[in-house]
Order: sequence, then structure tokens, then C-alpha cells
Amino acid sequence: MADEKTVKNERPHCPTIKERETLDGGFSKGWGLHFQPSEDYWFDSHTHLRPVDRHSALYRLLDEWFARLDAFRLGRLMAIAEDREKFNTYRDVSDTDQRFNWLVTIPATDPDVDILKAAMDNGARGLKLHNGHIMVGEVEPEVWLSEEWAEIFSMAQAQKMPVLWHVTQRMSASPYHGGGAESYWSKGYKKGVEASNEKLLQMTLEILKRYSELKVIGAHQLHLGTERLSGLLKEYQNLYVDTSCSFFVRWADTIYEEDRKLLRDFVERYPERVLFGTDAQLKVGGIDQYLVQGFLGHARCINQLRLTNETLQKVAYQNAECLYGLDPVEPANRGNVRP
Repeated sequence: MADEKTVKNERPHCPTIKERETLDGGFSKGWGLHFQPSEDYWFDSHTHLRPVDRHSALYRLLDEWFARLDAFRLGRLMAIAEDREKFNTYRDVSDTDQRFNWLVTIPATDPDVDILKAAMDNGARGLKLHNGHIMVGEVEPEVWLSEEWAEIFSMAQAQKMPVLWHVTQRMSASPYHGGGAESYWSKGYKKGVEASNEKLLQMTLEILKRYSELKVIGAHQLHLGTERLSGLLKEYQNLYVDTSCSFFVRWADTIYEEDRKLLRDFVERYPERVLFGTDAQLKVGGIDQYLVQGFLGHARCINQLRLTNETLQKVAYQNAECLYGLDPVEPANRGNVRP
């Protein structure tokens, strides 16, 4: 059932409409009365960055991506960086371009604390983990409880570095957003893997208990529905989720009203625990309409929820900036009308 706040704000409007009722003696009262809340800008907190060979290539890639999307209010991104040889490149670009921030990836099979230290020294804002190695049978779920990972988790907690964690993987296909069936798991089954999504989730929850100050962002909403997810967010105050893959609406669709209310009530109930993310895959020469529509589908979903202005800004960028310790950016404004 929706709470009182949600019911009161089923038809939220841009807060400046209220201001026009009194500003300038109410001269412009009623002007733009239908305007809805709109995001100041988007902070894509889940973007994959494929390897680049030099600084200039990364700058060009960013320029090409933002040239497509700053008109749709993309303001900055958090890149999941894969190339350990380019930490200095990521540092230099993040130091000079506020659009770019990055996370270091450490595979479950290689818990090297020195990699985390090197990434921190080069300005990494957080850590990205993925259970894919477990799903395909390369390592057991209990690896996260090892002494080596304890050192990494303890350091991340002490340095206030959030962890973006791909914990589980749905079994079914998802043709609506392009996801295949039994991703990762199909390879593991051939090797006799006995781990399950529930086992992987429970291991992550154990880490949340052991490191109560460590902020963990469950990628793709942990592949859970809003009912169980609500229970977990209530129980674990250091758990967050991003909107990638599920909070998505295709170009010709409008969310059914019942579904809209369900998703809206969930976000309004946990406005500080949801981060905008798209799972975009950026690589040199790979910026195309496919990627653009992927971003827009995620933005479209959030906007169709008709969130209150306060919640919309939190989801769009404020929650991520708060978690990663970043100051706001100055939104792009190239004309009289911003799309």
C-alpha cells in the first residue's frame, strides 16, 4: 500500500510553478502550469569502459558520448574501468574532466589488495565486483569470506569506497531489454556448479553484516522484485540498488498504470537508496544508436514514474554523488529549451 507521502504527490509538478504564484506579484501565475519535475541532470552510476590506449582516446570517447546525450541531460558518469595498466590515465582524466569518474574492478579469483591501493592512489571512487566467476565455476561462493577479501572489504570500508556488486543473474531470458537466458549459469551447469542465486545473495548479505559501514550497491536491483527488495533495504541500511536493466522502457512504450504505481511507491519509499544506472558499454568506435536508446530507455522509465521533484533529483544524481563524495556539476545549457 502506498504511504501518505506517495498518495499526496501522485501528480507532482515543477516546484517553480508554485513560486510563480507569488514572485513578481504573481505576474506569471499559471504560466507552464503543466510542467512536471525534471532532472537537473543524470549521473550514470553504472557504465562499463572498455580499454583505451591513451588519454586522447578517452577524451574523444567522452566527447562523443556526451555530444549525443548532454541534450538529454547526461551530466556525468561512473566508469567501471578494466585496464590495470591505465590507472594513471583514469586519474588524469578524472582530475580534469568532472564528467568522468571511475571504479576499479577486482575479480573474485584475484583478491589483490595492492590493486585496490593503486586504484585509490589514482583517484578510484569505488570498487566493482562481479559473481560471474562463481557462476561459471571458477571459484566457490565462500571466496568472499577469505582473509584476502576481508582485507579488501576492510580497506574499502575504512576509505568509504562504495562497492558496486553484480551479485545474482536471472535465469530467464529478457528479450524486452535484450538479456539472454541463463547468462553465466549455462557455462557453470556444464561444470557441475551447485551454487544458486539465493546462495550468492546470502553471501553478499553476510558481507553487509560483517562490514556494516560498507556501502554496497546491488547492480540490476539484485534481480529481485520490489517486494523482497523492500524487505532487504529495510533490514540492511548499507544496501543500495541501481536502476540498470529493469527500470527500462522501450521507445514506443508507456508503463501500465498499475506497474507505474508499484515502481513509484517503491522508489518513493526508499528515495535515498536508488541510483540511476544504465549498464552502458562504452568503447572507442562503439558509440551508436543502440547505446543511445539504451540510455534513453532508462531515463524514460524514471521520468514515467512521475516521482516527486525531491526524489527525482536524488535518484538522478544526488544519491550517487553523496555515496561517492562528489560535488555537483554545472548542468549543460545550450539554448532556450533543454530537451
